[in-house]
Amino acid sequence: MSVASLVRQGSAGVIAGLSAIIYALSYGALLFAGPLSSLVAYAITVTLITAVIGAVAGALSEGRSFIAGPDSNTITVLASILAALGAMQLPGGPGGPLALQLALAAVALTGVLLGLTFYFVARANLAQLVRYIPFAVMAGFLAATGWLIASGALNIIGGIPLSLAGIEAFALNPWRPELAFGVVVALTLFVLAPRISGAMLIPAVMAAATLIVNLALQSDFCSPAYCAANTWLFQKMAALPWMPPWELALELSDTGFLFDNLAEMLVVTFVGLMTTLLSIASLELSHQREFDLNKILKQQAIASGLSAMVGGFSPILSIGRSLLNYRSGGGRAGGFIAGALCLATLLGAGTVISYVPKPALGGLVLFLGLGMLKQWLWDPWRTASRLELAQIVFILLLVANFGFMVGFLAGVLLSCAVFIVTYSRLPIASVSTNLSLFTSSVARSETGTNILRAHGEKTLLYRLRGYVFFGSASRIDKVFRSMAPDVEAIVIDFSSVSGIDSSAVGVFQRMLRRHQDRKTAFYLVYGEDTERAVRAITLTSDAARVHYFDALDRAIETAEDHLIARRGGISARTTALQFLTEAAARATFLGYCEQRRVARGEVLCAEGDMSNEVYFLESGGLEVVKLTADRRVLRLAKLDAGSVVGELAFYTGEARTAAIVADVDSTIYVLRREDLGRLRESHPELAAMFEHMVIHKVSHALTRANKLLALYR
Repeated sequence: MSVASLVRQGSAGVIAGLSAIIYALSYGALLFAGPLSSLVAYAITVTLITAVIGAVAGALSEGRSFIAGPDSNTITVLASILAALGAMQLPGGPGGPLALQLALAAVALTGVLLGLTFYFVARANLAQLVRYIPFAVMAGFLAATGWLIASGALNIIGGIPLSLAGIEAFALNPWRPELAFGVVVALTLFVLAPRISGAMLIPAVMAAATLIVNLALQSDFCSPAYCAANTWLFQKMAALPWMPPWELALELSDTGFLFDNLAEMLVVTFVGLMTTLLSIASLELSHQREFDLNKILKQQAIASGLSAMVGGFSPILSIGRSLLNYRSGGGRAGGFIAGALCLATLLGAGTVISYVPKPALGGLVLFLGLGMLKQWLWDPWRTASRLELAQIVFILLLVANFGFMVGFLAGVLLSCAVFIVTYSRLPIASVSTNLSLFTSSVARSETGTNILRAHGEKTLLYRLRGYVFFGSASRIDKVFRSMAPDVEAIVIDFSSVSGIDSSAVGVFQRMLRRHQDRKTAFYLVYGEDTERAVRAITLTSDAARVHYFDALDRAIETAEDHLIARRGGISARTTALQFLTEAAARATFLGYCEQRRVARGEVLCAEGDMSNEVYFLESGGLEVVKLTADRRVLRLAKLDAGSVVGELAFYTGEARTAAIVADVDSTIYVLRREDLGRLRESHPELAAMFEHMVIHKVSHALTRANKLLALYR
């Protein structure tokens, strides 16, 4: 390691270490507050052990510059559990040996539970779920982190956090030289950071600030009223007491407190897990890279177990301290140095801290907090939507006043509500048309085709997509309310939707009831996962008007049959030789064809066969089918009497792209390639009429395909 790198890592480690020590002291005081305040020295030992192991664990992690340690979210919840010891009738009272042992046992047990939670979540590969958290929630979380870092910095400098109490304290005594000095340090860093590397800038500013403050305090230049040592410097620390878990001597009868509060300890594990996952996701945004979430969780599990074994608590990954190390130019060495400083303080070397000015360290922390606020609140102002910005500000305010978990949960709920409202406004119908434009694969007679063209708009078709819930179903209902009164039928395709909730089923049932008087028929298409929900859309009073299908093509076919039947077109007799207007010409043409009878299910030609024949369906029915990749039979076309099939491949000479199967017992005429050649020689005018029919048929097929493509765009 070069000298420059060593200096950079060393300064970053010292800065991060001092910050970790300060947080450990304040969290220790929070952990054993109220009735346990006389035992606060033990709590500081707990938090410093946690800081030592957290710094080392972070340095060994994939993040390299990560630093973990005691965390306000978990410490606050755990402190509320320990506060119950004050109300218990214990020998020696809340400051006695039994209260101390129960408190330390609760800390160790909760740390073990957190470690197990980290491990099993990583084993189940559930950590990836955090990546589904919306940007607004993450940005709000990070902006709130910046706010709390800035608030903590002002608290370090002069005991005036960004809160109502802090504002009142400032109003009572606004002349604060130490506050002005800390703000100057922060502004200096803020102005010079774009021009000078943080690895050089931060150590230089901190060294200069430390030198200036200590020289000023030793001189006669500053008035004692404003230059009191306890205002500008940290107090000297004595050696701290330690009671490791193996020295706890609890009787079985004394452990009732632990079992009674087991549920609350599990709440701490949930808070710790969510805080850790959110911290990793937030640091991914700051580092502009992805980390292995499960691997980091397993490392956190080991750190939690180890910390609990030696009398600490579960170290939680810290965004603020990690960014402090990262932006100060630190890496793994910075983490080890930070851990060494915390360990030295734990062993009684805390005197060194007394030379570091509180305003200087507070100014550095303030600089980092303001930087995060700029990055996640100010910068998105130019790119994020107004709705996202409102969410970010809302989450920031909640976190600042009620803590991270409240802000996070409220942010997720708000994002879900915003998503539901936004999603309900999206067009749910991927296709919205009628049967005059969108027809089935059935090859209709000319009479049937003309009826569909003339009256197809009386049968509407909607293909739905996405997830159908109350909001999206209500939008479809609104469309149906405004449709023309002469609509006879509606085809609704649910086969492509991902799900239908019960509220949406209720909306569609109301739609059916509303159309009872009109006698409107409904053709509902379900998918494999939506059959039960779609079949629930029915009316027992008029179930005959509701028809169910497992394929859209069959639903449209039935709707077409009903539409044509109502106009008397189904019974119309057609022939495959419709293009030959004279009976003599037909007889001559049939002389070159072979008549064949095929039974239901018989295959005329298989997919991949060479194309040497064209088929004229005289009676019965045929289907053109294709086997899909998942071995399902897909119907491409249904052919009734009077249809011609196989002509395209017949002319191209390529292998069949689909199979032709008899749907019922049928009679067909087969024209082979050599027979067409003889027909051209003997009756060229008949061959020309046949080829003109093929061209006309192909052009109609292309026109239909283009319409379908336009509808699907």
